[in-house]
Amino acid sequence: MKILKILLFVVAVVLIQLSCQRELYFDGVSTGVLKKDASGNCLPVKVNGIYNIDSVFTRDNFIDVDVKVSFPGTYDITSDTINGYFFHQSGKVERGESTIRLTAKGKPLVEGTNCFTLKYGTSTCNLCIKALGPQPAQYTLAGSPNGCTGIFVDGTYTAGKALTASNILRVQAVVTVPGNYTINATTTNGFAFSGTGVFTTTGLQDVYLKGSGTPVKEEVSNVIVNGVSSSCNTGVTVLSENAGKAVFTFDGSPNDCINFTINGDYYAGVATSITNTIVMSVNVTKPGSYTINTNTANGITFSDAGSFTTTGPHTVTLLAKGAPVKAEATAFVPNTGTVSCNFILNVVPLPPPAVFTLSGAPNNCAPVTVNGFYILLKPLDAANTVVIQADVTTAGSYSISTNTVNGMTFAASGVFATTGLQNIVLRGSGTPQATGQSTIKPNYGTSTCSFSVTVL
Repeated sequence: MKILKILLFVVAVVLIQLSCQRELYFDGVSTGVLKKDASGNCLPVKVNGIYNIDSVFTRDNFIDVDVKVSFPGTYDITSDTINGYFFHQSGKVERGESTIRLTAKGKPLVEGTNCFTLKYGTSTCNLCIKALGPQPAQYTLAGSPNGCTGIFVDGTYTAGKALTASNILRVQAVVTVPGNYTINATTTNGFAFSGTGVFTTTGLQDVYLKGSGTPVKEEVSNVIVNGVSSSCNTGVTVLSENAGKAVFTFDGSPNDCINFTINGDYYAGVATSITNTIVMSVNVTKPGSYTINTNTANGITFSDAGSFTTTGPHTVTLLAKGAPVKAEATAFVPNTGTVSCNFILNVVPLPPPAVFTLSGAPNNCAPVTVNGFYILLKPLDAANTVVIQADVTTAGSYSISTNTVNGMTFAASGVFATTGLQNIVLRGSGTPQATGQSTIKPNYGTSTCSFSVTVL
């Protein structure tokens, strides 16, 4: 009998524990009510954070409400959306009284008092929050009133060159009251910085000011950063207009250029190609970048750009662009802006037409190489070329053009200096109007062949 009583006691204890655990970890939806006064106002309620218009909320924007849970389980408490923001929280809750923290979502759109209705199951209560208009922040610039601390200057500053989006000045501010700010930084050298925004929290904050204007001269410019009630100063190095540029002279400068080589043939009426270059000798006294351009004469010009990493003798290769207009000796002056020399280029008359047949005629051009991508509605560029081959029996000039298919045309002109198999580079122009495969037919006299171009 005594053993039976002990067993019954153990069973009773286990059943009580299981009952408690089932209640504590119940997986269903909890039931209960929001605590409120006779007027329906949430009671008690804690509103935390500042609610400024157009200000993004942080974890400091929340409300605490009390609930009385009659049956444990999951819960979902939310408010209606008023003036662009609302409050919400979900989770699990035990039986009894609990304080639930709801976080703010969204951002206030206009200032004024916003009254929300919170809902937990069928229970509701009300609370009101005041959305504030633009409020000025209270802060001190880090380092004020002396040199700014935590400073960072981004971008390059060059005399005579306008500032861009990459020119940014970072300063720091110690914020005591969150709110709106406007910070300006001025110089006496033609450029400035400014920035506006909102401090949403207190403490040390980074502020990024955008640059504007054009530096006038090379110097370390003094920058005065001005906040609402404090200021500090820093310096920005402005480089010379020629900073980073190479210093060099052409061999023979400033008179006739010497030690140069003219590559390629120059025929009246024939467009220049990548083989038409001028290789010139220079002497570099300061490494850096360079840009060289010649005058435009007789329909053509030469140019090159790059950089020198060491001093001493170097060569530069100027590429020709354009087509000579007439056969004559033409003078060119390569110029860097500070140094120059001059050279003479002989443009010769176009020779009589060549005699040749297109390889593969009258069927598919063979061999053929199609270069570049062909995209719907994208204009063809210098990468869009097709290389075909000709069997030349008499050297001379040539001009080839294809029919226009799907908005595209290919053409080439030049001079065959020798007989035999020769390559012809057809340069594309126009804009593809439809996708798919297009058949193009180059022809020279009675000789013709065909190749395909696929438009993506």
